[in-house]
This record gives sequence, structure tokens and C-alpha cells, in this order.
Amino acid sequence: MLLTAGERVLLHLLAYWNVKDPPEAITQQGIGEATRIRRSHVPRTVKALAKDAYVEEREGHVRGRGRKVKLYFLTEAGLRRARELAGALDAQPIVADGGPTTLGQFAKASERTLLDIALEVDADGRYRGAAQEKGLPAFLGRRDELSALASWVRGESAVMVVYGGVGMGKTTLARRFLKRSPRTFWWRDLRREDDPDAVLADLAAHLQERGAGAPESAESMDEQWARLAADLRGLDALLVFDNYGEVSEDLVDWFRHLARVAHEAGAKVLVLAQETTPSYCRFYDRRAVEAGRVKEIRLRGLTVEQSREILGNPNIAEEAMRRIYLLTKGCPLYLRLIREGDAGTLKSRSRFTTAEINLLLFSRDAVS
Repeated sequence: MLLTAGERVLLHLLAYWNVKDPPEAITQQGIGEATRIRRSHVPRTVKALAKDAYVEEREGHVRGRGRKVKLYFLTEAGLRRARELAGALDAQPIVADGGPTTLGQFAKASERTLLDIALEVDADGRYRGAAQEKGLPAFLGRRDELSALASWVRGESAVMVVYGGVGMGKTTLARRFLKRSPRTFWWRDLRREDDPDAVLADLAAHLQERGAGAPESAESMDEQWARLAADLRGLDALLVFDNYGEVSEDLVDWFRHLARVAHEAGAKVLVLAQETTPSYCRFYDRRAVEAGRVKEIRLRGLTVEQSREILGNPNIAEEAMRRIYLLTKGCPLYLRLIREGDAGTLKSRSRFTTAEINLLLFSRDAVS
């Protein structure tokens, strides 16, 4: 669903218009994460809203931050405009869970915000987000993995790497864990074109917002790493990097340095990596794992019963269930797409042939 950057920010801030204790959500970082606006574009967006008298910028303290940061509040005009947008979204017809509904009804049923749902609705009015529909658990299994993450964040190891194939739920697992984690986190989706300078610049911008000093352009690489260690020390920081896979040698080296710095500073680094990540792209060796400096988790498919629950057909024929499980190996993404009957996305996100996809969708509705 097409929403401008400004509209996204207004809708997000609507939930905090009368908040007394400023949360992280109304900082630039919190706004960027909730609205899916790139961190570098948030200042421009809030500045435009302030110029239109929709948003007021103030300075204040947020829990966990030593220095004052910029906070953003809706003005009276901004509140009116945000409510107008919310009212329009509430009545917007969409297709979700296999049938027609309204965006507002679906948001209430799934216990998510209007903005969360709107950002997952495509141009055809179909909800394409994670499986959060009423009656379908948003998260199944993974208790051992969540327990391992909780133990890691309380322990001495600086780095945790979660490996998994496409659609196995690495991102979902991390998001679930972060909801329970007491640490303030910073999330960075890695892109194929990323280089160390780009990643470091984004991290530096985040740390500056949390009160760190600005880097000097004339600093050597060793001085930059020393500054990063100093900035991270005492922040109780958790840095999350998603989409790690076959990356450049320079980025591998960057992560190797980051692991060392995080260990020295008491920070935590969570890396979500493809199972197919080549050995030459791994920024640590077996000795680091054996010594406990790096922890690893490898995600496998869900159980048959969990897969049956995602499919949403409790009476599915055993032979059909067996066939689906053998083909999908319990991959949550594939199971959700089968449940939704989304043959197009299943084709683009998997190696299934057209015949196999047709068989999977046919099997989904088979009953004993």
C-alpha cells in the first residue's frame, strides 16, 4: 500500500501523541525502524513535517541513553492529520486470510497497528505479511533457539551467528527474541552492494544519536576501531546484522574486527546468515567457537505437527501431509505460502517446479 514517508511517520507518532515518558520509538532511530524509512532519510522527513507544522522537535532523555536526543511529537495539526489517515486506513478494504476484510478489522484481529498491516499490503490490496492472522500462531516452536539466544545475551560470548536456509525463520526468530531482550538494539539489513565504509557509517550515525562523538575524517583505521570500541563500551548495545551470506573479503575482515571490538567493549553482535555462506566468508574460525567467543545456532525445519498447524487444515489427509512435509522439509515460509495459495511467490522464492507447486496447493485441501 502506497504511503508517503511523511504519512508513515504521522501514523507511527499517533500512538505516542500523549506519552509522558519518552520511548525509543519517537527518536529518529525508532521512527526509522517502525516506518521502514532508511535511517539516513528520517531527518529529511521529520524536517519537512516540522516545516508543515505537523511535528514538533524537542530534546529529551530516553531510558538507556546518557545524553539528550531529538524527540518528535505531533502538533495539534499533526494529530488531526494523523487521525484522518488512520480513519481512511481503518476502512480500507483488503484481502487477508483468504477472504475480504478491512485493514482496521484485520489489525485488531492480529493485534498489530494499522501502519504495520498497511506496510504489508500490496498494490492489489492483498496482505503479504508474515503469518499473523487470527487463529494462526505468528511463531511456532524454536523454544530451544530462544533459550540459547537468551543465555548468549547474558553470557560472555560477544557474537552469535544464526544459520538457516531461505525461509527458515532467522529474521522472525531474531525479532521474537528482541521483543524479550532488555538491551537496546540496532538492526542493519546487509545488501549485496554494501562495503565496510557504508556499514560503519550507518553504525557511527546510530552511535552519534546515542551520544557518541563524531568521527574525524583524518582518523586512521586503527583509530576508527579504537573510537568504536570506546563508543560501544558501557552502552549495553546489541548490534543485529541480517542477510549475511556471500560477502566481499573486505566485509569479512570488517566483521572480524567488529567481533574483536565487541568482545573488548562488552557489546553483543547477532548475525543472521544463510546456511550456504561459504567457508571463506565466515569471519571466525572453529577455534573461536570451541573457545566460546562465538556461539552458533542452526535452524532446521518445523516438526510435522507444527507444519500442520501452519497449513491451517487440522483434518488434512495423512498422505497429503506427508507429501507436503517431504517437499518443504518444514520450511515456515513455504508452508505459509502454501496456506495462502500464493503460487507466484512460492515459485519465485523456491526451487519448486510448477508441477510441484500445483501438487502442494492441491494437497493442502485434501482431507481424511
